Amino acid sequence: MPINQWKFLIVLKDSLSKLTNDKNLQNVFGKDAFQVIQKIPLDLNNTITKYIGRISNFNRLARYDPETSGTLPTIFASKLAVDIKTGPKWKNKGRVSKCSISSQTQHVIQSLESAENEDALLSRIEAFISHLQQFPEGRNSAIRAGAVRILLRIRQNVPNGSIQGAVREALAILGHSDPVRANGIRILSMDGGGIRGLLILEMLKKLEELTGKHVHELFDLICGVSTGAILAFILGIHRKHVDEVATGYKDISLEVFKQSPLWGTSNLVWSQAYYDTSLWEKKLREHLGSDSLIRTARDRDCPKLCAISAVVNQSRLSAYVFRNYSLPWRVKSQYFGGSHHEVWQAARASAAAPTYFEEFKLGSFLHQDGGILVNNPTAVALHEAKLIWPETPVQCVVSFGTGRTVPSPADFQKECDDKTSSTSWASKFYRILDSATDTEGVHIMLSDLLPPNVYYRFNPYLTEMISMVEINPQKLEQLQRDAIMYLRRNEDKFQEAAKVLMEEKTYLQKCKDMVHFKRELYGF
Repeated sequence: MPINQWKFLIVLKDSLSKLTNDKNLQNVFGKDAFQVIQKIPLDLNNTITKYIGRISNFNRLARYDPETSGTLPTIFASKLAVDIKTGPKWKNKGRVSKCSISSQTQHVIQSLESAENEDALLSRIEAFISHLQQFPEGRNSAIRAGAVRILLRIRQNVPNGSIQGAVREALAILGHSDPVRANGIRILSMDGGGIRGLLILEMLKKLEELTGKHVHELFDLICGVSTGAILAFILGIHRKHVDEVATGYKDISLEVFKQSPLWGTSNLVWSQAYYDTSLWEKKLREHLGSDSLIRTARDRDCPKLCAISAVVNQSRLSAYVFRNYSLPWRVKSQYFGGSHHEVWQAARASAAAPTYFEEFKLGSFLHQDGGILVNNPTAVALHEAKLIWPETPVQCVVSFGTGRTVPSPADFQKECDDKTSSTSWASKFYRILDSATDTEGVHIMLSDLLPPNVYYRFNPYLTEMISMVEINPQKLEQLQRDAIMYLRRNEDKFQEAAKVLMEEKTYLQKCKDMVHFKRELYGF
């Protein structure tokens, strides 16, 4: 309603309020119309006056800043309508209407196109990111308003590194993903297994030697659970050399898993955690950092990363996927998930092994080790990859396990006797945890569904299945020897996987990518 009509309505209401008992006046206006006028909120006068003042001030400022002319009055008018509809602010503390969020989103997007220099552009992109993080529901409005197209044009035309990084994060929040770098999607999946993650590092080192590339260059999506999640973040975000990661992982394990039985048992009774959870969290912060997952998208060399935990305070156990990306618009995953958590928090939740460490609370969810549901996350990784790049074929899936054994009948009988005679309920919990999921069952399913030249599963046979928290130097050396022996026996399979990973994009695929990019850039 125009402002002059509001002024007329206010004057009319003030006049009629003095004549409420005048029956003749009611007859002239009509009883229904008179009652509607009388129901106008008593504080409407102040509300409208406030917005009239704001718009007047804006009009004066617009003479000196033409960039904002014609945009803020729309926001003020929308906010006015919201205040009139919802009532006084003290009755609606913390509520923001969809109309207001949509108006603010459109204004922030319009400001991106009107920036006069790089500093102003960077600050406005950062403001856009903050707005979407504060109001996630504004993402749909931003996409409909052409935010992806605007950001792609900025990325193409402005070479500034800081602006490029901010644009990449903004696009990641909006669910936009660039085409994969190779001919198809390349996926790395890593099982959980505690200290046995050293096996994965040995196999990754072999792939790097065969291809001459680092892990983050070989894969478009890296997915891990528990130990696999920690390795995914270290190799994908911090991009340390595999040998350096192995040394650091051993050092952390020796410090965290060094516990006296008496103290550990008392901790287990009081906190349901055998090891020092606060020390574990401190180490994760130091080595993984406190950046949000989505912020890692600023690094152009960082692949898509996801880690899996198990939510245990719902009616049924559910997998939760921590992502450093958002799914495309109108695409839904079968799993709960989020990208706003900090990197160390995602690793902490994914590796919250029951009885080893305390449960981890994030928001309303209580997380435990993802291995109690999906210790082999390859199927989840495939699901996520097809949501991100629905029209892109899968080029290669590499799945790494953390060891297995083939017990003889005598070993099986001995294990049964040991379990029967054991009086330690903690050791029984450890055995349950170690065998909570059937990692090879997932492997059998995927090997039946995927072509042999696409899917590769590597899971070394071990001389002895060691514990997730083993720190005995002799047993760790034996673990490394088992890994080296497995690599020698599977040399041909590793070379075949390396060859598939190195397949480059065809000319036809490059043309398709160019057409797709132009369509996004110009809104075709």
